[in-house]
Order: sequence, then structure tokens, then C-alpha cells
Amino acid sequence: MAAKGDLRGLVEALGHGQPFMRLAASDLLAAQGESAFPYLVDALSHDNPDVRKGAARALGIMGDKRAVRPLLDRLEKESPGVSQFIVDALADIGDPQVAGDLCKATRSHSLSLRYSAVRALGKLGDRKAVPYLIEALSDSASIVRLRAVESLSRMDEPSLWVPISEMLGDSSAGVRAVAARALGEMHSLRAIDCLLPLLESDIESDVLEAARSLGRIGSERAIEPLLSAQAREGRDKVLDAIAAALHAIESPEENG
Repeated sequence: MAAKGDLRGLVEALGHGQPFMRLAASDLLAAQGESAFPYLVDALSHDNPDVRKGAARALGIMGDKRAVRPLLDRLEKESPGVSQFIVDALADIGDPQVAGDLCKATRSHSLSLRYSAVRALGKLGDRKAVPYLIEALSDSASIVRLRAVESLSRMDEPSLWVPISEMLGDSSAGVRAVAARALGEMHSLRAIDCLLPLLESDIESDVLEAARSLGRIGSERAIEPLLSAQAREGRDKVLDAIAAALHAIESPEENG
């Protein structure tokens, strides 16, 4: 259809019954660039929600900042299912002016929209989002808390080790693992005392991610606790991570 210039037909294909056909139509429309832009903007008001989703997705792929205003205009009018796609598109376009609207979306009653907004703010990297992301660390859904940790770690702000380290005590093993990994990637020396207790956990992912992060941070303070954990461990994957961490600490010139 694209080869024949049937852009209206491609827009209608965004509502196809088969998901792979909807994705293909969205990709094709995005590839058309300027010629498809007005059709996609119009499609944001289509009766079919699948068409609206596909149009938002295509606009995000295109990355044209002219789409920001039409997308924002639709955001508050949409159902959560479509709003997810709009938020993702706004994040992909990457215009900082949308940060305020995405911050508001982190307080939505919709889990899917909160999740998308928190993830999108991490992509944008705008520090105005920090208070909202910290608030999202208390979300009732673990998947939102997990994404909030990830997004905070992308803010390039060393002081954020404090709220991230507090998530090492989260009830979700997945959240704890992401928090430990983030602290290691931040090379936060001040987080060592928070990471060390995880080495004594019965949960494999706790010990695994704590060991890996301690190896990334590279402080000799972690050697004795790592050796103690090694002595009581019997899981091969964890033992490998501890050995790698010890090697990284003891031979920093090979890992720098």
C-alpha cells in the first residue's frame, strides 16, 4: 500500500485484527516520513483505539517535534490503553517540554499509565522529574517502583544513591535487584554499607546483584564480607559472581 501511496489505507490497517499487521502498518507509515505526518496526526482522533495507538507509535518512531502538541492534546482525553502509547511516543520524541505532563501521569489511577510515565521520564532524563520519581518509589505496584529506580539512576545525580539504597529493603526481589544494580552502575562508595547486608540474604538475586555491584564499586571494604559470603555459598552462579567481584577489587587495573 505504501508503494502505491495509499496512506489512508495504511492508516486503516492500523486497526487490523492481527497485531503483527497493525505493527507493520505503523512501521510503514513511520517510514513514509513527511508525507504520512498529517495522516498520522488526523489518526489520533480516529474512532478505533487501535488506530490511535498505531498512529502515536508511528509518530514516536518518526521523532518529529511537531507531533508533541497533538499528542499532548490527546493525552488527557484518552483511555489508559491508548495513553500508554502516547506517553511512549512523547518519550521517543524527547522534547523536554513534555516532562511536566509526564510527571502528572505518574499519579494516574491507571497502573499501565503510571508505569509508562515513570519509564518515559527516565528516557527524558529531566531532573524536574526527580520528586515524582521518588514519590513513585512508594507505588503500590512493584513494576512501577522498579521502573522508578531505573529512571532515577539515569538522572546523573550522585545524591540519588540515598532513595535508591532505601529500595534495597523493598518487599520485591526484583526491585531490590534493580536497586543494587543501579548503585553499582553509579559506583556509589557511600552505598557499600547498604549493599553488604544483601550478601547474607537467602534470596539468590539479592546476593548475586550485591556481589556484582560491590565488584563494580571496587572498594577493599567489601573483600571480607565477600569472602564470608563465598564460604557459606553453594550456588554456582552466585559463587562465580563473588569470585568476579573479588577479582575486580583486587585487580582494579585489569577492570579499569
